[in-house]
Amino acid sequence: MPKQDRYPTSGLCGLIAIAVFAGLANASLLCAPVIATQLMTELGLDARKVGLFFSMEFGGYCLAGLGGRWLLPGMPWRLIVLVSVAVVIMGDLIAILCLHYFIALLFVRLITATFSAMLGIVAMSSANRRVDRGRAYGIYILGQCMTGVIGLALLPALFTHYGIRSYFILLPMLFIALSWLGLFLARGGTGTRPANDGHVSISSGFPVLLRRIAVLLFYMGLSGVWTFSGAISARAGINALHGGALMSGAAFAGVMGSALAAWYGRRPNINGAMFMGYGVLIGALLILMLPTMGAFIAGIVSFKFAWTFVIPFIFATIGQQDRKGEVIAEVNLLAGLGLSVAPWLAGQIVAFGNLPTLLLVECILLLVSAGSVYWMQIYARSNVPDMSMISENRGN
Repeated sequence: MPKQDRYPTSGLCGLIAIAVFAGLANASLLCAPVIATQLMTELGLDARKVGLFFSMEFGGYCLAGLGGRWLLPGMPWRLIVLVSVAVVIMGDLIAILCLHYFIALLFVRLITATFSAMLGIVAMSSANRRVDRGRAYGIYILGQCMTGVIGLALLPALFTHYGIRSYFILLPMLFIALSWLGLFLARGGTGTRPANDGHVSISSGFPVLLRRIAVLLFYMGLSGVWTFSGAISARAGINALHGGALMSGAAFAGVMGSALAAWYGRRPNINGAMFMGYGVLIGALLILMLPTMGAFIAGIVSFKFAWTFVIPFIFATIGQQDRKGEVIAEVNLLAGLGLSVAPWLAGQIVAFGNLPTLLLVECILLLVSAGSVYWMQIYARSNVPDMSMISENRGN
């Protein structure tokens, strides 16, 4: 009889752990606007250097995704969490000493971001191990949204009194205080998964191509629009002050979208809600083509709401192809690639065309992503057992 785990991952503590590590692992990117402003005002970095600073964060996503494909299948996930937390704490503290040495700071941030992203991968993979993975992924995105909202609200005041160093002190303190929650993430990497756990191992062929297209184009569609949301608001006649307030409202809509996904994700069939979310997302981009204040408000709020509502269900669909964590690691790699490449491509489109052209291109990307998810589900229906039957079997 297998030894019972002292720290169960399927209950409320498991969900809290997923939310906490989802937020902490991505804190720098979630709070990027205020961190970027502080880097420019306090350290005197120009826009090019600030962009390079955050490119290291996206580079960490990609490196963690590559490493995770090799580490997660065979290494205990709790060991990965322990090592990653230690490296992130040390990296943030070392960054304080490197603030005025830009090249050294970039190197430290790349290493720190890589191990931080690894924590996010373990949290995602833990969500994927749950029977109610749609709900768990909703909690994962909710944790990110809440971290972003709280960070964007509190960090400006903290920076005013204590400077950028306060961020690199606060984050390690939070990791030290909350690291014990790592015990409630899935152990992973050891033993074999049951054959009827609702996952099918797919490592090659058309379904793999579909999942890669779905994730990459989805994140490219998001990042391209969000990067130029300020320009879209200016086109609608909204000044920078009011635009910032509207962005805060959109961020709150993102919290509501992820919370709704977490609630709805408990149901066995999430397909209808997911494609409805895709429809709202694409509709929001079409509304943003109209150069009016009302259209911008409706479009940006709907865009942010649908964005965070759809992502958990995409992850849940792709997660059916994952058995050991390697597919979830690949998702992070593709997400980082899409987030880093899309702003540059979007800038080229705007330079040679205009903002409506950009929005139309992003609509096409999201349509192709939705089509890829649809065809993935066709394969999943013929290869993955019904999750409601699995739940009944586990309960007996």
